Amino acid sequence: MPLLDTVHYPDGTALHLWWLTETVEELMESCRRLELPLPADAKCCKQRLGEKLAEALLVHRIFGKGRLLGHTPDGAPTIDVAGCHISISHARGWVGMARNDKHRIGIDIERCDSRVLGVRKRFLNAEEQAAIPPDDIMGNTLAWTAKEALYKLFLGKGGASLSGHYSVGECVQVINCGYVVRPAKAACLPGEPLTVVSQVMSGAVLSLAVESRYIV
Repeated sequence: MPLLDTVHYPDGTALHLWWLTETVEELMESCRRLELPLPADAKCCKQRLGEKLAEALLVHRIFGKGRLLGHTPDGAPTIDVAGCHISISHARGWVGMARNDKHRIGIDIERCDSRVLGVRKRFLNAEEQAAIPPDDIMGNTLAWTAKEALYKLFLGKGGASLSGHYSVGECVQVINCGYVVRPAKAACLPGEPLTVVSQVMSGAVLSLAVESRYIV
């Protein structure tokens, strides 16, 4: 499995990235060789099946044999490791799995291309639309991944509307570690300062959402 990189964030989160080039058959063979259970819904579409197989292989690589990936009733991923929090994201060939052993997290990965410009009104509120130019692919993608990461951070009690429930401030570039950091808010935690930390690499944008107290 071509693990492309592991991104380490200031709060202690490690995001493991995989650029998925293998066929479903190759992924299934890898799972069989490692004696990993295959997904129960093996008849789903090839893209989704490939992502599920990749998730099983990432769990094995990150946590070791015998660990099981589960989900809460709201769909948030869980792992049977005491005190461990995980978050997962997929984006047209990318598979990412993040781990934090102290606090909950939300991550998102998106390819950086012009498609984001056609959907920006779905995730930006009026103030954000005025601040981010409608032809700025990178600026809109950074905001999109920030909103999606916030949604995953609060999955189960946050609102579904990315534009109405979550808000993000202007980016502040942190030169010494290459991250883009921005403040954020969520309606489900009024007054609670949140932070989104983003990074651009290989044509994709990665974002991590956490409560600000965990960023040192």
